Amino acid sequence: MERRRLPAHLAVALGGALLCALYVISSGSARSVVLVLASAAPAAVVLTHLARRRFARSIPWRFLALGLTSLTVNGLVWLAQVGLGDHTVAEGPIAAGSLIAGYLLLLVGAVLMLTPFARHDGGTLVEAGVGWLALASVLWVVLLHPALVRQAAPGPERLNTLLMVLLVSGIAGMLLCIAVVNRAARPALLYLLLAVTLTLLGTVARTQTYSAADGSSAHWIGLVWIVAYAAVGAASVHPSSSALTAPAEAPADRLSITRLALFGLALGLNPVLAGIQQALRGDVDWMLLTVSTLAIVPLVVIRIGRLARRQEEAEAALAHLASRDELTGLLNRRIAIAHLTDVLARVEAGAVPGVTVLFLDVDGLKTVNDQHGHGAGDAVICAVARRVDRASGPDALTARIGGDEILVVAVGGAERRDALVGDVRGVLDGSVEIGDGVRVSATAALGDSWVGGGEHADAARVIAEADRAMYQDKHRQAERSRR
Repeated sequence: MERRRLPAHLAVALGGALLCALYVISSGSARSVVLVLASAAPAAVVLTHLARRRFARSIPWRFLALGLTSLTVNGLVWLAQVGLGDHTVAEGPIAAGSLIAGYLLLLVGAVLMLTPFARHDGGTLVEAGVGWLALASVLWVVLLHPALVRQAAPGPERLNTLLMVLLVSGIAGMLLCIAVVNRAARPALLYLLLAVTLTLLGTVARTQTYSAADGSSAHWIGLVWIVAYAAVGAASVHPSSSALTAPAEAPADRLSITRLALFGLALGLNPVLAGIQQALRGDVDWMLLTVSTLAIVPLVVIRIGRLARRQEEAEAALAHLASRDELTGLLNRRIAIAHLTDVLARVEAGAVPGVTVLFLDVDGLKTVNDQHGHGAGDAVICAVARRVDRASGPDALTARIGGDEILVVAVGGAERRDALVGDVRGVLDGSVEIGDGVRVSATAALGDSWVGGGEHADAARVIAEADRAMYQDKHRQAERSRR
């Protein structure tokens, strides 16, 4: 019997669980070794998959691999100085630089992982980021800032912690948003979300349990980092990681009262928190008020601008659809009559020399529909409509006003009438292919009427005259065909 292999992502997760167990039962330098393995193992997994070209988009995973490698270097320095040496904390530029670089590289990788989704539906991601930034502000005021004040942490350390919390929170919100709507990539996204959320939890826990006496934090926080690193490795080997470049359909993007209310809450939260701080403690955390506001306000403004632009585009599209014939794309009867009425008023006032109205009726549609189906009849109407529209010129209005009826309205004198009639007649004798090499006739009967400058006429009368002339033309064509 063939043995079933354990899925790679579960194997990585079990490896992380094993490291957690070893971390719990170990101490001293052995515990430091476990932490080094915790970042080195997923780094090796990601690098192996990069070497085998397993990723559709390799750049984000390269940053994640570099971040894990940098944290492994930091762990080795910690092992050398603290686990095997006599230091209480790791010191020196390599220790500080590798830690900061590791976190930054991991965050850059996470941000790059979001880029295909941001191009597809950046607006919703911005909303998620804004919401989680607001939650991060509450977290900062309730837990982090008081702890840093008690520890007398210097300003740069407070700023670094604040920026880390805001950035990680924003990324977590975006990952959660994508995981909700994208089923194909959901498992890998949830692994990454777990890693980012644990990074936030670890940052908070480290700040809350930090001891200024020896520069250490609670030992159990190491478990948080181990699971976070393992989650990154599991995300890299899960089959759904290949779907990180195939986002789902974007949800509806409309400017609504609910969205405006949420934006208002996000914008007003920091001033409210500042007021609460002033009332309870007599001071205001200007760092939070400044940094968080600078992060949230531009995002909200960009999002509202995007929503407003989408709203305008939707309204323009609706207006376009309301004025167009669905089949041919020509203007519809309502727009044509309104335009003709306006032109006739200008003709009567002497503002224009005259107006020509052409009335066309597409020939033989019943026969085409009976022999080849209504799709073929629609193809004939569209073909005639396109030819008439091109022949009429850009200064004329061409509209479909009935099932097989086309109207042309052109401003100009008698010479414009003669030229227009000649040009349109020149394109009416033709055919159209309806598939499999089958061609059918695509012709139309044409009638015209003309109103000169200073004359009074209404749209119904002018169209009726052109309609009568069209029937006369149809009758003449029938007489010629019988001869």
